[in-house]
Amino acid sequence: MLHIYTGSTQANRGSDEFRLHEAYQALRARLDTDGMLALNTTEVPARGATPGQLIELASTVPFLAQARLVVVEGLLASLGAARGVATEWQPLVDALPGMPETSHLVLLEPARQREQRQTLGRSPLLRALRALDGVDVRQFTELRLGGRGGNEVASWLRERAEARGVRIEAAAAGRLSELIGADLWALSGELDKLAQYAQGRAITADDVELLTTAARDEDVFALVDEAVTGRTPAALVRLRRMLDRGSDTPVRIQGLIARQLRNLVRAAALIEEGAPRETIGEATGVTHPFPLGKLVDQASALGLAAAEDGLRAVEASDHAVKTGRFSDALALELLITRLGAGRSRAGARRR
Repeated sequence: MLHIYTGSTQANRGSDEFRLHEAYQALRARLDTDGMLALNTTEVPARGATPGQLIELASTVPFLAQARLVVVEGLLASLGAARGVATEWQPLVDALPGMPETSHLVLLEPARQREQRQTLGRSPLLRALRALDGVDVRQFTELRLGGRGGNEVASWLRERAEARGVRIEAAAAGRLSELIGADLWALSGELDKLAQYAQGRAITADDVELLTTAARDEDVFALVDEAVTGRTPAALVRLRRMLDRGSDTPVRIQGLIARQLRNLVRAAALIEEGAPRETIGEATGVTHPFPLGKLVDQASALGLAAAEDGLRAVEASDHAVKTGRFSDALALELLITRLGAGRSRAGARRR
């Protein structure tokens, strides 16, 4: 029997390698009824593979087992979409219907790259193989976070949880998908971790916020932005919530604030010199357009003097903790308050 498991055949839509991998593992589990499949599995490199080689391997009777597996990954993508490919590989197409029922030829086509997806979409050999009777053809495209079909990732999370006997609230599945996106490898791991934490009860959105690394990072970066831009009340509320939940430590948060202020000092100095945005990115190591744009906007609004005052405030806060004058949590709260006051003074000077 022929099994063809492909990723996306659309150039502009990614492939879902996680579900493809799971489908292949499920096939192996279904065929391995006697525990002998590993001894009767042959993996053939796509480069250099020939029709005659695959016919010979797939025609071999399994040794003391119920099934024989011949696996090739990336064959169709490597052969390309030229017309001559179908002619060259016609012997395999002709031979497949007469192969032993115990033989299973598996073509795995993850199609990780755009070019591979384009090739698969135009492959004449794929079209010829699909036309055979009884072929197991499955396509795994990247799940969408929105659109006409709704949040496919959240739906997949709920289905996976149900299959594993785990309960998850719709809001929790939605939040997890927002934080991690369509990376099913990461989502699967997070779901297992959350299930262990929930201990039989339904996983909630609060669980996701507490335990998911992406949520903690999102929260702490939002706090840093609020602190350095003078949104003191919002920053203090967020800080208290994070400390109460134990999702981060004052030392790490203060370190991230210090890093942002150092970048603001560099950026503000370069802005005063009339440096282009690309130069600011090279100097600060912030090269992605979105965070770089945000850094430039913050530095322009704050100014060099206020950014330097903020950095000195961080140094004073650090000294207060090390000398035992304040606890790290209290020092951080006072630092955020001082940064807010400094931002207000900077705004007054500019007016």
